[in-house]
Amino acid sequence: MSLFDGLTIRSVERALDFESERQRVTAHNIANVSTPGFLAKRLHFEGQLAEAIDEGWHTEPEPSTTIAETPIRLDGNNVSLEQETMVQIQSGLHYESLVEAMSFKFGVLNTAIRMGR
Repeated sequence: MSLFDGLTIRSVERALDFESERQRVTAHNIANVSTPGFLAKRLHFEGQLAEAIDEGWHTEPEPSTTIAETPIRLDGNNVSLEQETMVQIQSGLHYESLVEAMSFKFGVLNTAIRMGR
């Protein structure tokens, strides 16, 4: 195990990947706001990630997608621009928090290295 393979770093790294994917899925939903018959999707990964962490990363977490539970319009589309915007904002905040967590972790490692000289 290297210095950068710890549980925290691996978990934050995967969470960043998944939040990035959530933002891609949400952007795809927004791009199809006027497409008849298009059904918005939601990406879920928190439960799978927590399970992988609890099991010591014996299994790789896989996100899942579901259809958004928003009302379907007459054209068969269920994209709610308001809902998608909220998901994008939340995901962006989560992503920023994860980046801060990673920066903190690297700061701690940097301090430990400097103190060990």
